[in-house]
Amino acid sequence: MRGLSWQIGLRYSMDRSGNQLVSFLSRLSMLGLILGVALLVVVLSVMNGFDQEMRSRILSLVPHITFQPWQQDRGDWQTLKAEVEQHPSVTAAAPFLQGNVMLIKGNAVEPSLLLGIDAAAERKVSRVGDFVDLGLLEGNREGLVLGDALAKKLGVEVGENISLGIPQSSDSNDVRFAKLPVLATVATGTELDQQLLLSSLETAARLLPSGQTLSLRVSIDDVFNAPRVAWELASVHGQDYIIRDWSQQFGNMYHAIQMSRKLVVIMLLAVVAVAIFNVVSTLVMVVNDKSADIAILRSQGASQGDILRIFLVYGAVIAGVGALAGGVLGVLLALGIGDIVAAIENALDMKLLQSDVYPINYLPSALRWGDIASVCGTAYVMSLVATLYPAWRASRMPPAEALRHG
Repeated sequence: MRGLSWQIGLRYSMDRSGNQLVSFLSRLSMLGLILGVALLVVVLSVMNGFDQEMRSRILSLVPHITFQPWQQDRGDWQTLKAEVEQHPSVTAAAPFLQGNVMLIKGNAVEPSLLLGIDAAAERKVSRVGDFVDLGLLEGNREGLVLGDALAKKLGVEVGENISLGIPQSSDSNDVRFAKLPVLATVATGTELDQQLLLSSLETAARLLPSGQTLSLRVSIDDVFNAPRVAWELASVHGQDYIIRDWSQQFGNMYHAIQMSRKLVVIMLLAVVAVAIFNVVSTLVMVVNDKSADIAILRSQGASQGDILRIFLVYGAVIAGVGALAGGVLGVLLALGIGDIVAAIENALDMKLLQSDVYPINYLPSALRWGDIASVCGTAYVMSLVATLYPAWRASRMPPAEALRHG
């Protein structure tokens, strides 16, 4: 009889010749479960993509730790560099100069932060060289490298000249003006495109107020250890230098991504829960629809356990198909979500993700099979547990009452 219970349960789950309303609701509840699981997989993949891009792209373009002297006339950066690189977590250090400037092109004016770098050393502390040829800034060459979005705001093209207004003192209105060519633009796909302004160290030293002291940009082996490493370095050099790590600039954004991931998962689990409630209501209707069959089986010697197994098999099939199909659909959508969003942007001729609002201007996706297995497994177990009540109710139905209502 146990084998027969499995056969009957599978037959009920595949039979579409009975009550059309019950069959329609059964398919509808399964569709709801499929969509709920698929959406959860897609959203988790997108959130994982944001997390991955934050780690591999944004945090690889910015310094993990920076050293700036408390006083402009203090600090020996060569000695500091040698001492900092002795720390076991530090992989490289590079000098830089920075100062506030005003970029002017026609009627367009944009404030920015000029960053003077040593091209050879910069390649060791950031991945900016993956997006632009830093060799353009070697050999004391005059010129600027702009972020792509910043260049578009100003309406300036590569090869054109752009004017800079450089304040010479914080306590006076003395402003120095210079005109430099745009050597290249950088399109990283991140918010850095809105503000990036690079020059050679020599150019920055010539333009910025005199007395500027070179500072250090430091990279470490594990970017998420930056707060600890910065604290350890500050215990040695904090008296002479202001030491900051990336979390002070981008930490809120990273934690916001993590918080958004948790909130979205909770909301979509609620969607899956609603779909599972639909499965329960469908099974209750199936039990009522099959009451005559239940009475006949009981009169032929089927036990309460046999009836319980029949409807548990029925619910397990719906749960299994819904979770599996939802997982497959979610994987397919997650793999193509970037292309889908790009196609929508092209069709609507608009940018859905702007780097001045979001950390990146495209929709990333990173599939993690552990997440997919967890989502599908959780949906399946929740659905299976939800079938216990309708199956128990069917097993407790008296044969005489079932025949009277059937």
